[in-house]
Amino acid sequence: MFRQILCAAIALTCFASTSAFAVELSLSSNASEIPQAQVREVIALNIPPQVAQLGAGYKLFAVMETSDFRPGERLYSYSVQLHKKVIEAVTGKEYWVMTGGIRGHGVAVASETILSNLKGDIVAGAQSFKLDQE
Repeated sequence: MFRQILCAAIALTCFASTSAFAVELSLSSNASEIPQAQVREVIALNIPPQVAQLGAGYKLFAVMETSDFRPGERLYSYSVQLHKKVIEAVTGKEYWVMTGGIRGHGVAVASETILSNLKGDIVAGAQSFKLDQE
C-alpha cells in the first residue's frame, strides 16, 4: 500500500513539473458563448513548452472576440501575443513589448470550431513566439 502511494506521489510530481505554466496569461474576451476557462485551457495546453515555462519577465496577452454575422454564424477573431518586460534605463519605467504570437479570424457555426482553430493556430505558429528579442 505504501509503495503504491509513493509511486502515485512521484508520478504526480513528475506530471506537475512537466506541465507547469509559469508565464502569466491575461485574457480579454467578449465571447459569451465560449467560457473563458475553455479558452485558457486551450492556450495552456497548446502553448510551446519553452513559452509556458517563462518567468515574470514575460506575459501572454490573449483576446477573443465574437459577434453575430449571419443567422446561425458567428464572426470571430483572436490573438495570443507574447510580451517581454523591458525597463527603461534612464527612468526605470517598465514597458511590455510584444515579441510575437498568433492571430486568427473567420466565421464559425459552433464554438468548438473556434477553439479548434485557436488550438491549430497555436500549434502551427509555435515558432512565432519569439524568445530572443533584446
